[in-house]
Amino acid sequence: MAVWDWFLSLFDRNTNTLKLDTQVGLLTAEVYFKKLAIQSCINLIANTVARGEFLTYLKGEEVRKDNYYLLNVEPNQNKSASKFWRNVISKLVLDNECLVIEQSGKFYVADSFQPKEFAFLENIYTDIVIGDLKLNRPYKESEVFRFELHNEEIRPVVEGLYISYAKLIAASQDNYKKSRAKRGTLELESTYPQTQKAQEDLTNLLDIRFKRFFEAEGNAVIPLAKGMKYNELNSKTATGSSSTESRDIRALVDDVFDFTAIAFQVPPPLLKGNVADSDKAMSNFLTFCINPMGELITDEINRKYYGKAAYLEKTYTRLDVSRVKAVDIKEIANSLDILERIGAFCVDDSLKVLGMEPLNTEWSRARWMTKNYEPIETRLKGGEKQ
Repeated sequence: MAVWDWFLSLFDRNTNTLKLDTQVGLLTAEVYFKKLAIQSCINLIANTVARGEFLTYLKGEEVRKDNYYLLNVEPNQNKSASKFWRNVISKLVLDNECLVIEQSGKFYVADSFQPKEFAFLENIYTDIVIGDLKLNRPYKESEVFRFELHNEEIRPVVEGLYISYAKLIAASQDNYKKSRAKRGTLELESTYPQTQKAQEDLTNLLDIRFKRFFEAEGNAVIPLAKGMKYNELNSKTATGSSSTESRDIRALVDDVFDFTAIAFQVPPPLLKGNVADSDKAMSNFLTFCINPMGELITDEINRKYYGKAAYLEKTYTRLDVSRVKAVDIKEIANSLDILERIGAFCVDDSLKVLGMEPLNTEWSRARWMTKNYEPIETRLKGGEKQ
């Protein structure tokens, strides 16, 4: 729903009036819970991508040259790689797309742009704005990186979900406040005077003195005139009703987080910080969210920055997120030992997994295999001799 359509829907079509007080709870829940859920998703995804490493290869051999520095350390003179990729991820999640241009060997994220798309010709991008600078010339598709995330149809669905849940949360908050409110009756004798001063005193008692009495944080006493008796009604706060309503509000907020997480392929327990089955949740997060996003980013970089000829010669980049998760060396020591014994890893490979710098020596790059392993052909020949 567009902002203008939502604003017009607030008006009473019969009286052409707008009651702002009826929208306070809706606006509060809509803005804060929605923003918290989306920002939590953005931070989780952006932090994970920022912890990954763009590995660069030259004809199949992993190297660290200018491209590596550009992608992992300093994309431009104003931003580190961590801030740069967080900016890219934020725009991807919020706007469903992000445009990055290359200027003088540096990468810059566009704050806004206007695309003109064609079927059989390169797309053209105009009105590109970076910070306070508006670029004068148009850019062709081959001159930019355009990252696109999901189908835009998911956005109005999520927005509609937020609006519906905002109403439910606002209603639950009102019920919770009502359940905790103090209620009572004030008995007056039938002979209570009906003079204007007596009525003003009664109004002052009800509107001001009782209000202060109810809002007092500590002990409080309210003086009553002769012939007045205050009777407090039973409160539900001592029973389970208030606590149940509080849990209902939390459940609605959890639903907002769950649906937001699902929309962006983030496991809900991971988004909410639940430690139960965190390993499985992290595995799903990397498999269904981070790895596809990494492929989306690296595919665009490989096809435009490196090009077809270089890519076919195995000169390319890829996003490595294998070291995103912090691991205990004791937990993986046996696995590393097995990988080295079967020749899958060398010493340098194991050091990389542990987040350490490889030695880059002849012996540390050599691969070893235990004598317990031998080709199956050798075993068959040995069996025939026997």
